[in-house]
Amino acid sequence: SVSILLFGYFIPALSSVKAVVHKDIEAYHQWSTYWLILHLYTTILSPFLHLTLHPLFQLLAILWLSLPRYQGAAVVYDRIVVPWVNKYEEQVDDTIDVAHRGARRWVLAKLKTII
Repeated sequence: SVSILLFGYFIPALSSVKAVVHKDIEAYHQWSTYWLILHLYTTILSPFLHLTLHPLFQLLAILWLSLPRYQGAAVVYDRIVVPWVNKYEEQVDDTIDVAHRGARRWVLAKLKTII
């Protein structure tokens, strides 16, 4: 809906640009956190958990996440993301390293067949 695009993407995007232009570290942190949480919801939680909320609830959730008064994104980040990262950071880093090595081997093998 238009309100979700406006309050979920357009206004936060403008606010993010303003934070960068004005070198406002606090606002930059707030909007970086917002974008991270929004991205996690839209790419990970929504498809896997099939969370389809009524547009009114989506709008309320976006407002809670984005409004500086509530800073819901910071709440989600501090209470969920940070503890998860602290618990699984080493395993995630190891998995990323394995994926990088595998991708590199695959690319090099493809290049050898081309050359």
